[in-house]
Amino acid sequence: MDDNKQQWSPAGLEVFSHLEDKIFQTIEETKAIRKENQALRDENSRLYEQSGEQTRENEALRGEIEKLTQISMEYEKARSENYNLQQQIADMRQSETETLETLAQFEKEREELRDRATNALTLLASLDIQ
Repeated sequence: MDDNKQQWSPAGLEVFSHLEDKIFQTIEETKAIRKENQALRDENSRLYEQSGEQTRENEALRGEIEKLTQISMEYEKARSENYNLQQQIADMRQSETETLETLAQFEKEREELRDRATNALTLLASLDIQ
């Protein structure tokens, strides 16, 4: 029986050694998986934080877009008012031109009437003398 124990001992040690290697390999794989899992958690936290920052930046940009939209609307309103004022000025200039033309016509008629009145007075004066 001692022979049997000696024959089985090396085989038993080989099996034990093989199992021991598998256990160490499993432990190393578990450590690697835990390390990778922690790295993924850290990356997930970093990405979540970046997502929050991006969300805050997006909100800030939306606010700026709203302000720029309001400014653009005010600009368009002012531009429209400016156009209307330019039209009013053009109309007033046209009216002024027409008024000046009318005044020039009245001035011409006044000069003609003045000449006629002067001629009439001269004619009357010449009649009084005779």
